Amino acid sequence: MAIKKILYIDDSFENGMAAMTADKRIDFASDIEQIERPLGDYDCIITDMRMKHEESGFEVVENAIRAGRLPYIATGGTYEHGGTFNRVRVFSSDLVKTFDKMSKVEGRFWREALQFIDSNDGTATQQALKKVRETLGIVPEDQARMLISFYRQNYMKK
Repeated sequence: MAIKKILYIDDSFENGMAAMTADKRIDFASDIEQIERPLGDYDCIITDMRMKHEESGFEVVENAIRAGRLPYIATGGTYEHGGTFNRVRVFSSDLVKTFDKMSKVEGRFWREALQFIDSNDGTATQQALKKVRETLGIVPEDQARMLISFYRQNYMKK
């Protein structure tokens, strides 16, 4: 399955502009309230973790899972967030990749991150979640909680 439409959510306008410049498939929203289409309309969702508050990214994760999509998180220890060097981690429920010496304002990061995402598109977990949502019309609560737990575990990895 090819990724045709990507939603990127981040409170940094600079990061959003860099993402949209790097790849024309990307729509940008600066917070969850500004998303113009249902999350299920997107083939891929990427979100920052810290936006309005500490749990903003997890709100996106939960809403995306309930819409039948496994989002990717792009978050890092960049200088602007108090890190000692530029680094961005991209992860989903079961994948993690670190991009050292890069930040989300760089086109190079977006090209490499999207290559990673494109190469992992259609994983068994993604397909199963999408099929459950399409078949039942909902994602069962126990499945949603389990997937959100995996995201929290990946977020805590350093």
